[in-house]
Amino acid sequence: MTNSHNLPLLIFDLDGTLIDSAADIHFALNKMLKKYKRREVDMATLVSHIGDGLTKLVNDFFPEYHIESQENSEKVEEFLSLYSDEHLTDLTTLYPGVYEFLSYYNGPKALITNKNIKPTLQIFDYYKLNQLEWVDIIGGDSLAEKKPSPLGLHTVMKKINYSPDNTWMIGDGRPDMKSALAAGCKKAAVHYGYSKPEELDPFKPDLILKNFSDLKNLLNL
Repeated sequence: MTNSHNLPLLIFDLDGTLIDSAADIHFALNKMLKKYKRREVDMATLVSHIGDGLTKLVNDFFPEYHIESQENSEKVEEFLSLYSDEHLTDLTTLYPGVYEFLSYYNGPKALITNKNIKPTLQIFDYYKLNQLEWVDIIGGDSLAEKKPSPLGLHTVMKKINYSPDNTWMIGDGRPDMKSALAAGCKKAAVHYGYSKPEELDPFKPDLILKNFSDLKNLLNL
């Protein structure tokens, strides 16, 4: 079952692609670091750690805990509670043109993020993105593997019988590019997000988005 107009399947990353969430993550992390008498971090440092999920983020700043350890899991839960329950949408914004494009696009679309599914769905609810039609919404803890694994991409494509050559992974991070490469999908590299362009260039993206609104023009929609 493919779309009757054969429009491409567009799979989006979340943080740094659809939303600018760095300020809320930064505030929550510094609040937690301060609690444990750790040195607070500046925004640039925080941004360089976004993209691999909350477990990795917490482990980066509490490195004495092994990433699979019970202690690390407890720290992740503490951060998730602080972030999700208190500071999820205080400063977070949709990038310009995101809602308009997602409302307009008649082809299939999905979300694959390394952000945990709970805050992802809360953000979707807050910005009414959940009222739009999605093939799937996959968080970092939804499947057995997260990006850069291609599992999420394979899962979405299989769900609607789409091929990699008509599927786009659109994201601002190396995990997005790596997962697209592994799945054989097309790659749209976001240059307005949290990665430097030179970090994404080696993956030879098929499209480069300097603004989200570029997407419509570049895909000739």
